Amino acid sequence: MAIRKSPRAIFKSRASLVIHLDRNPKRIPCLVLDSSKDGYRVRGICNLRRGQMVELILDEGLPTAAQCRVIWVGKPGSKHEGEIGLESA
Repeated sequence: MAIRKSPRAIFKSRASLVIHLDRNPKRIPCLVLDSSKDGYRVRGICNLRRGQMVELILDEGLPTAAQCRVIWVGKPGSKHEGEIGLESA
């Protein structure tokens, strides 16, 4: 897991990740657990890898999108299983 650069605020909100697979965008629902000025911690996404670029679409109010890079993926069997860390690009 990466070292946190800035404090995180609890920010539970529904969102979606857009992942480009073979040039076909796929939108996957997820839950943003917390956020900071540098990124987000998201639950409900699997099969992503470090370094992968994704688009996070926050569902509150007017939908807003952020380009992000996956910086960590929760290990199976750990308390972070099913979670990913995203860094704003």
